[in-house]
Amino acid sequence: MVRGKTQMKRIENAASRQVTFSKRRNGLLKKAFELSVLCDAEVALIIFSTRGKLYEFSSSRLAPCIGKYYEYIAYFRLCSRRHHFGFLFITPFRHRLPLVLELRRKEDAIARGDRDSV
Repeated sequence: MVRGKTQMKRIENAASRQVTFSKRRNGLLKKAFELSVLCDAEVALIIFSTRGKLYEFSSSRLAPCIGKYYEYIAYFRLCSRRHHFGFLFITPFRHRLPLVLELRRKEDAIARGDRDSV
């Protein structure tokens, strides 16, 4: 038996929408678990239903994983502010963050004309 392609649009029937949400949520949670076990990946998944109910999965503690995400985002926002430091992409990002912050401080001091603090 061949399944037809599912159209990506909102399901209008509330009961069908809830059943689909439940099935897909469980499938997504299962895939997140499998990815964490098979690939030894650090996985965090957060789902809110339309009613505001929280469903979550984390392969380790959730707070440090989310903290790592925010650290990662902050680093790349710093790097893309004016230009990229290509040589910094060799080592893991968390070890580069202090170096990037120091370079940004020096860059800002030069821009202000305060060459003594460089």
